[in-house]
Amino acid sequence: MNKKITITPYGGLGEIGMNCMLIESENSAILIDCGLMFSELDHFGVEFVIPNFSHLLTKKDKIRAIFATHGHEDHIGALSFALRAGIRAPVYSSQFTSLMIRERLRETGILEATELKVMNPGSKLDFGDFKVTAASVNHSIIDSYALFIDTPIGKIIHTGDFKMDASPYFGDVMDKNDFEKAGEEGVLLLMSDSTNVERDHHALQDEHIAERFEELFKKAEGLILISMFSSNVGRMANIFEIARKMGKKIALTGRSMEQNVRLAHERGVISFDSSLFVPIDEIRRYNRNDLIVMSTGCQGEPRSALNRIAHDEHAHVKLDQGDLVILSSSQIPGNEVSISKLINELFKCGAEILYDSIEDVHTSGHATKPELKKMLEMVKPKFFLPIHGEYRHLVHHADLAEETGVKSENICIAQNGDVVELSPDTIEITDEVTELRVLVADRSGTEITKSLLKDRRRLAETGVVFCLMTREKDSGKILSKPEVIAKGLINESLEPWLVGESVKVIEEQILRYKQDLKNGVKNKDFAEEVRIEVRRFIERNTGKKPTVIPLIMDV
Repeated sequence: MNKKITITPYGGLGEIGMNCMLIESENSAILIDCGLMFSELDHFGVEFVIPNFSHLLTKKDKIRAIFATHGHEDHIGALSFALRAGIRAPVYSSQFTSLMIRERLRETGILEATELKVMNPGSKLDFGDFKVTAASVNHSIIDSYALFIDTPIGKIIHTGDFKMDASPYFGDVMDKNDFEKAGEEGVLLLMSDSTNVERDHHALQDEHIAERFEELFKKAEGLILISMFSSNVGRMANIFEIARKMGKKIALTGRSMEQNVRLAHERGVISFDSSLFVPIDEIRRYNRNDLIVMSTGCQGEPRSALNRIAHDEHAHVKLDQGDLVILSSSQIPGNEVSISKLINELFKCGAEILYDSIEDVHTSGHATKPELKKMLEMVKPKFFLPIHGEYRHLVHHADLAEETGVKSENICIAQNGDVVELSPDTIEITDEVTELRVLVADRSGTEITKSLLKDRRRLAETGVVFCLMTREKDSGKILSKPEVIAKGLINESLEPWLVGESVKVIEEQILRYKQDLKNGVKNKDFAEEVRIEVRRFIERNTGKKPTVIPLIMDV
């Protein structure tokens, strides 16, 4: 038997998001998570970044199961894309995660073709060379799992995203005995969440946030608006309970917020009287100080409900003096600028704005340095592979592992695409997978190729010019005066001059073209010559090289 296990991360190592990892032996393989990233190129029509499944498809016959550690988009958002690409395997997850996956697969029309299975904590499932057991962990979404994976060469633990919360609003305290017992029996490899390794202090407990919310709500004199991750069901339940105690009404705005409240109710973790809620389009019938509005958009997403509220474009929610706005979320790396702009716009509305850097209104779902150290001390792994973090996070986590006793030669810092080989005695990077990501327009999976993105960038940076003419099909005679339309090219006040001069350039080309016709030569390159000359003229006068498109209609 080949005494090696191969681990290939397709996302999540060296970045925050798009978590996806294949673990394989000679005969079997399992896939852990299949997430996406929200694109920074949305202004070019790119909404998501997903893993490139080309390499995974070469392994598809070995893949026995797909595991979703929890229901965040960076862990389950690309599942539908993978399944449609041809990776067919049953999907295992917790109960709430399975409900979230179900909704996404239903939206994309592949639910009936997918085998969704609920995996309970403590039950051991057999997948060829791998036996997998789930262990509950605390996170900012309910029903999150770590995975204990028994392999032919030893035990691997994948923590998933986790924190150690002594007082979670929902669910049990993470059972450290599972990890301590595994550590006593022997763990070959630990793969652990690195996101918050730079934070030296323990994160705030959920209980503290719940108490602070109640204090803030009691002081509020107007409408209360809370924006948060719509997957944070524990926080939702906390707010619902406070609203019930204080006699306030809840209004929801944002599709994912409405959906996840419904799923949490279906899961049985949130129970409430329907009279607690009012439709968002009826809130004007109530006193402002009797209302709590819960909104999506805490990351500054341009089309979100909160962004529309901040710009006074929401159909039903208007902020005013005396209102209280709480952003109960952390900043996802890469979103800092959009969140800063959002907060500034909210301040202009005159309401009181609270967020985590100035008030205790949020706690992270990721373990900080003391908790990560505790995990290493409990598990006592022989080998260590830091996961889920930007490159500096992985390096800091590797240093922490060495501090707790893991030998430096037994620590592997890998990035997306690195093929890691694990044996009973070594861990090393032996190969690399390239072309790791695909840009897609939306959940339909429409791919934005590099050449298409390049074209869109060029149009955005230099503009476009259309040159319109009508030509007699048989004779080749130009029948109309050329028309020029320029977009995104120059200041509006100068555009008429530029268009007029461009028309003159085309008319010069038409004169040459007519002379060719008189000489019995039908110039097949006429459109290309128009394109080149107009582009040259515009470059001389603006410094830009726009996309010039001659459109000649033969009649």
